[in-house]
Amino acid sequence: MSRSPAVRPCVRLLCLPDLDVPIGGCKQLYRQVEHLVELGWDAAVVTEAPGFRPSWFESSAPSLDFASCRQRGDFELDRSIVVLPETYLGINLQNYYGVNLKRLARVVFNQNAYYSYDKIGLQPLDTLSRFYDAPEVLQVLCVSEDSHQLLSRNLGLADNRISRIINSIEPIFQAAATKSDTIHWLPRKNPEHALAILLGLRRGGVRHAKNWRAVPLQAMSHAALAERLNQARIFLSFGHPEGFSLPVMEAMAAGCWVVGYSGGGADELFRLGPSEPVAFGDWEGFLISLQQALEGFTLHRRHTELRLARQALAIRTLYGRDQEAASIQQAWERILQAFHHWQHNRLQGSTTSP
Repeated sequence: MSRSPAVRPCVRLLCLPDLDVPIGGCKQLYRQVEHLVELGWDAAVVTEAPGFRPSWFESSAPSLDFASCRQRGDFELDRSIVVLPETYLGINLQNYYGVNLKRLARVVFNQNAYYSYDKIGLQPLDTLSRFYDAPEVLQVLCVSEDSHQLLSRNLGLADNRISRIINSIEPIFQAAATKSDTIHWLPRKNPEHALAILLGLRRGGVRHAKNWRAVPLQAMSHAALAERLNQARIFLSFGHPEGFSLPVMEAMAAGCWVVGYSGGGADELFRLGPSEPVAFGDWEGFLISLQQALEGFTLHRRHTELRLARQALAIRTLYGRDQEAASIQQAWERILQAFHHWQHNRLQGSTTSP
């Protein structure tokens, strides 16, 4: 039986398969569910196995395994809105774990617009149209101005079909009272680029690099990563392309001077302070910008630390939890309106058809 149009549907955000590795997009799915629950929605992250939860971050978001959602009737027509990551582009929605998701109201949560072309197949225009232009697709969510522009300009999505979600900084990222001369980076991001820069740091005659430690951030919890960034002075960004770049935002909030790639999505972050963006693949420019950061700490430490404190304040002000909550509330008000419109049109169609 279909629900009354006045009743709110439940929201199920798909996060499958189950992967217990640090993926920022996964964490943001859980964060959105937390906000939706606070706003009074029946919302949950959908996992593969019963009881699965990533261990590397904490979240109060409810979760349900796919089989349980199916047994509960969550995938019945008019009962729910299903949220899909942009990486589901090439997936057969007509038979997803035995369920036809194609007929259900959907939202695409596109956290990296540059992944919009992955697994696009031999008929890319048809694939994109099926995924983004179907009447069941109520809204496309994105997480940066860069992604909003790409979805609008490159994919041709109308502005009223795109909602920007603000990713918020977590309070665990806060500059320590005493910092060390340490440089951090994430080795899983373009490792060959990281190797080139680190070798250049040691062999290229970069000034003021003496006594600085270069330490990768890997195999640790989110809290442990925050503690390391809080105590460091410089973060090297090798992520490209990026829908937003949580690591860049987190490093800036932790009081680090960030040098490196914006990936596109972090362009807006690099405008907030002394941190220096570098064009992708410009290894010479990368070392020049790194040397400028080292000079700032060596020759003008007080002024440099003041600029970094202001950068951290700008991050916390513009990307706070209140800003995130407001953006999610606004987006889901639009989605609910679109859901009722889609539901009305579908019911009208079924009553007028012979």
